[in-house]
Amino acid sequence: MSFPDRNVSRRSFLTGLSVVGAAAVFPVAAQATPVLRQAPDSGAGLIRNPEFGNGIMAGVPRTDGATLWTRIGAPGGGGSLGSASAGGSLGPGSLGSGALGSAGAAGGELAVIVSTREDLSAPVLAERVQVREDADGTVHFDATGLAPGETYYYQFRGDGGESPVGRFRTLRPADSNEPVRIGWFTCQGFEEGYYAAHRHLAEEDLDFVVCLGDYVYEFTMPGVRGFDLNAFPQGLDSMRDKYRRYRSDADLRLMHSRHAFLPIWDDHEFRNNYSKDGWTFPVISPIDGAIGFQQKKQWAWQAWFEHMPVPRFADDPLRTYRSLRVGRTVELFAPDTRQYRDRQACGDSLDHIVCADADAPGRTMLGAPQKRWLLDGMTGSDATWKVVANANMMMGMVVADNGTRAYMDTWDGYGAERAEILSTAAQSVENMVLVTGDDHDGWAGELWDTGFAPGTSSGEQVNAPGTARAGVEFVVPSVTSTNTGDGGYTVGGSSGDPVGAARAEEINRRDHNPHIKHADMVSHGYGLLDVDAGEARFSFRTVDKLNPNADVVTSKSFRTPAGQAVLESD
Repeated sequence: MSFPDRNVSRRSFLTGLSVVGAAAVFPVAAQATPVLRQAPDSGAGLIRNPEFGNGIMAGVPRTDGATLWTRIGAPGGGGSLGSASAGGSLGPGSLGSGALGSAGAAGGELAVIVSTREDLSAPVLAERVQVREDADGTVHFDATGLAPGETYYYQFRGDGGESPVGRFRTLRPADSNEPVRIGWFTCQGFEEGYYAAHRHLAEEDLDFVVCLGDYVYEFTMPGVRGFDLNAFPQGLDSMRDKYRRYRSDADLRLMHSRHAFLPIWDDHEFRNNYSKDGWTFPVISPIDGAIGFQQKKQWAWQAWFEHMPVPRFADDPLRTYRSLRVGRTVELFAPDTRQYRDRQACGDSLDHIVCADADAPGRTMLGAPQKRWLLDGMTGSDATWKVVANANMMMGMVVADNGTRAYMDTWDGYGAERAEILSTAAQSVENMVLVTGDDHDGWAGELWDTGFAPGTSSGEQVNAPGTARAGVEFVVPSVTSTNTGDGGYTVGGSSGDPVGAARAEEINRRDHNPHIKHADMVSHGYGLLDVDAGEARFSFRTVDKLNPNADVVTSKSFRTPAGQAVLESD
């Protein structure tokens, strides 16, 4: 993996005084606040009285470090109007300043401290970092030279202001056989619920957290936090404002301050169900048509890279797919299932229809180079578990006796490529686990080489049953975004009782898809994956999105023994 040059000026903070010497001069016992207060903060040129209202993050962990992120600016942004909410969001009838401008973005320099101690004594890194005014006041600092499998603490500082202290864990050393624990979330429409799930995710003991896409939404349904005035943003700053707005939530900022973070994107960071060639849903005329797909896509990607703690590949600046090796226990693959995909089959109809084109040879979701990267990576990996962070459901989802599939935007609309991947996995990849986002409902199932288990309803769609097991898949429910039980989708008998209709639909889906072992179309929350040499265990953690102080419960958990692509319920 290639990393660009750091945006750091490597100057010393104290002339003639080493970092170790500075720590000795200012011992822990003598300080009421973290040490080195008089060292890095005293140099000329630091930004005066900076605000860190968007929080801090450590992203894409490595054995030797991570990308540290912050933004200079006031909390939150604009674009939402409505009721009061928890976690530092706007009050009734409030419109944040970010809707009207850059929300305080500034240039200049900050100090950054990295230490093995929470009080930041004995720092291992103490440097200056440039704040990029042309990138919405954001900072990306490539912290390197750290030890594998260790917990580090970090802080950004200006002249008269400092960020919260963050924490992250570097990836375990290459020869580690230790268990690995990963947190997962997806689909967190800001207006549709509170982020109590993130408060609980912050308290979990994790190696890192993965977002499976839809971190922000171009538009969300009105909810307990009002409604979105910044709908379908048409410019770069209004796209940036989405991230400022979401990061106004204290629970989300807390989670980011506690764990290293790996984000992948899906579609709502830009536009629902887009492909490499455009979007299938109607444009919001006349503005969408006037600006055009390519220009809007460029701005959406720019805003994402600015506001996510990810390094960019020097030879391919828009590439996001990557892998992380966590000792001998896990190799995690994070593909991009959106920007290389062909247009969805059969017009991407939301009505459940039979669509023969869904299985047409040559149709791709990954694109040829990325598909080769994924297959070569999984077949060549000697990690015990091959874990895929997957934005769109891989296993088939039949909804009727005639074999109708649920949605063409999932792998059900790219059946030939799915069969190629799963057939390769069935033959050459042991212990493959997919963890998936996007659907808003929660699922667990077994993956067969065609996507369908023996006995799956076929009918007119010709859902060919598989003959070999390939792996298992867990689909994480949304944090807040409307699911079936919220009444967000039309199912039989939904009028007046969306929860009852959702429970009935769960039975329908299990009846038509014998590979599905768990269906929950009502709950919200996040997921936990625990893996060791003997098994992988996945827990669905349920949190009420309508209660900012909600507790968390484990609603269901499954285990997969090593060497067996089966799900066993705990």
